[in-house]
Amino acid sequence: MKYSKNKKIMDEKIQRTFNNFKNKRVGVFCDDSNLFYAYKKSGWRIDYKKLKKLLEKYCDLKFINYYIAVPDKDDPSRANTEKFLLKLRDYVILKKKDLKYIPNGKGVIKKGDVDINVTLDVVRSISELDLVIVLSGDSDYLELKNYVARDMKKEIIFMGYKDNMAWELKQYCRIIFLDKIKELIAL
Repeated sequence: MKYSKNKKIMDEKIQRTFNNFKNKRVGVFCDDSNLFYAYKKSGWRIDYKKLKKLLEKYCDLKFINYYIAVPDKDDPSRANTEKFLLKLRDYVILKKKDLKYIPNGKGVIKKGDVDINVTLDVVRSISELDLVIVLSGDSDYLELKNYVARDMKKEIIFMGYKDNMAWELKQYCRIIFLDKIKELIAL
C-alpha cells in the first residue's frame, strides 16, 4: 500500500512538472562540462534512455544534444570517456570537440567548455522549437535565457542538480531540479 501511495504522489508531481510540455516541440541541450562535476558531487548520473522516454511521454521531443569535450588519445581518461559515449549514442546526438590542455606552473588544466557550442545550436534551432531545455547549472547561460525568452518569445527551462545550480539561474529562470526526479532518471 505504501509503495503505491508514494508512486501515485510521485506520478502527480511529475505530471504537474511536465504537463506544461504537452504539444510543444522541445530541444534538449546537455552541457557535459557542467554535468560532469555535478555527477561527481551528487554521486549519481542521469540515464539518458530514461530521460528520453520521460520527455517523449510529455512532449514532442525533437532531439537531445549532448555536448562533450573528448580527451586526447594519450590521455588515460579517454577509455572511460569512450565507454560512456558508447552508452549514450543511442539516445542523444553527440556533439564532440577536443578537450583543451592548458599548462600552468603546477601541471596541466583540462578545459572542456562547450557553452558557446550549446548557445549557437540553441540560436540555430530556436525557430523549430517551442521550448528549450538546457541541462546545466552554469550561470553563463543567463544571457541565453534572455535571448530565448525575451527576444524570441520562447520558453526555456534549466534542468540540473540542485547543489550545482548557479544562484543567478535559480533567481531568474524556470528550473527543474534533477534530484526531484532522480528515481525516474537515475542510472
